[in-house]
Amino acid sequence: MSSINGQLYAVSCAGRKPFPFCKEIRLVLLGKTGSGKSSTANTILGRKVFDTKVSGSTVTQHCHRANGEICGRSLTLLDTLGLLVTHQTPLEVQSKIRRSISLLYPGPHIFLIVIQIREFTQGEKDAVQKIRLTMGSHALGFAAVVFTHGELLEEWPCIKHCLLDGGTDLAQLVDECGGRFCVFNNHNSKNRDQVSELLILVDRVLQGNGGSCYSIKMLQTAVDEQIENRLMDEKEELLKLDLETAIKESYERELLMVRQQNQKEIEELKKMHEMEKEKEEKQAREREDDLRWKMKENERKERERTFQEVVRLMEFCREEMEKREALQEKLDKVTQMLEEQVGWEEKLRRAFEEKIQKNRDASEKREREMEIQQIQREQTTREMEEIKRVALQEELDNVTRCLEEQRRREEDGKKQMENLLRREREENQREREIQMEKQRAEKRRTMALQQELKLLRMKMEQLKRTEGHLRRQLEQKERSVKGACVLKKQHERRILLTKLTKKKGGQTNSTIKTVGGYMQEMGLLGLNAALASVGTPCCIQ
Repeated sequence: MSSINGQLYAVSCAGRKPFPFCKEIRLVLLGKTGSGKSSTANTILGRKVFDTKVSGSTVTQHCHRANGEICGRSLTLLDTLGLLVTHQTPLEVQSKIRRSISLLYPGPHIFLIVIQIREFTQGEKDAVQKIRLTMGSHALGFAAVVFTHGELLEEWPCIKHCLLDGGTDLAQLVDECGGRFCVFNNHNSKNRDQVSELLILVDRVLQGNGGSCYSIKMLQTAVDEQIENRLMDEKEELLKLDLETAIKESYERELLMVRQQNQKEIEELKKMHEMEKEKEEKQAREREDDLRWKMKENERKERERTFQEVVRLMEFCREEMEKREALQEKLDKVTQMLEEQVGWEEKLRRAFEEKIQKNRDASEKREREMEIQQIQREQTTREMEEIKRVALQEELDNVTRCLEEQRRREEDGKKQMENLLRREREENQREREIQMEKQRAEKRRTMALQQELKLLRMKMEQLKRTEGHLRRQLEQKERSVKGACVLKKQHERRILLTKLTKKKGGQTNSTIKTVGGYMQEMGLLGLNAALASVGTPCCIQ
């Protein structure tokens, strides 16, 4: 068992700096009936202090406190009575937690949530959620999970993997407790290694909380937060009722306007009908008077014509009566349509009122259920709520308006900042693109200049080689010209000698010819050598 616990806590305890030991440690055991709280307490104390009978009902009837000493450290341990019973209200849980804190004044250092190694039931999930609601979200910072029946880990090795699986609700609870958990085998209470590992967990909690404990002030803060949340819920309900009232009033106003418009149209139609009727009656009276006058004037002479006239007038009256009846039928139809419309509107109004009544009944039903659930909580807080309600409501309204104004200002400032940042980013992007384009153009110009410089260097080298070659050719030409000058002078000398020899006698003629031929041959050889050095493909003989 100790090897399994060592594997489970090798990672959790590695790398922890030692924390100064607290001389007195105060612990509270929380758990459902049958989870093994009393057995775990006996194992921690090393002696049988709490009753651990096997029973269907809870064995611990009252909160029981016991003292002991472990590894030279004073230990005060409190075993609670069904603190996580699922049918308890949050007010009862708060009362028991407040009692446990008062028994361990100034407060416990750690809450041990005792759970059996098995499937994490919905009842235990609801119980842990009740702890969060009554003690506050920071309460699990003072808590650790203790799994009992550790002997099952040896029989079912997969339980270890189930405990460490990050996707389960049980693993989520362990994560919210800061990853602090240990496994107890209460059948092997003589194994003190598991108690030593529990002390390591306690030191981790003390180190994480700076050596502080969970106090009455923290519980009161959680109660205040709960009251504030309830006030917010009540405000939302009031807002919902106000919205429904506003909708109903708006509908009633619209319905009243429609009725007034319909009544106005009906009255106008009646007035028009009465005016037409009066006009027709007046015309009829006028025609009758005229007819009587004519009948009196022409009764003797025009009996037949008068009779025909009477017939014609009777026909006209009949037509007028038919017109009047048609108009009356039209008026009846219009009146019937208006009455049907009024009836339809009345049905619509009744349906809307029934819907509103149903919603109101459902809301009242939910409110009654919530009032039934919260009636015991409100008994202890009603006096304080009545004193603070008006002030809290006004403060809440002011805070809500301030937060709304601040949110609008923040949104406006955020939008302005986003627009400014977007424009700056766009301008910076354009400047970077322009700078990059300039750098690329400068690079291209630099490469082009380097290429031109390279070509110029090659041309300079070629020009130097050409200049050297031309210089050598000029030197050779100068040497050849000098040789040609020398040959020319020699030739002139020969001509001069020839002229001189012509003047001398015939004895020396043969000798001079021989000498002149030799000199001419030597001059041609020198001229041919000069032409060959210049590279001229010719020869002088």
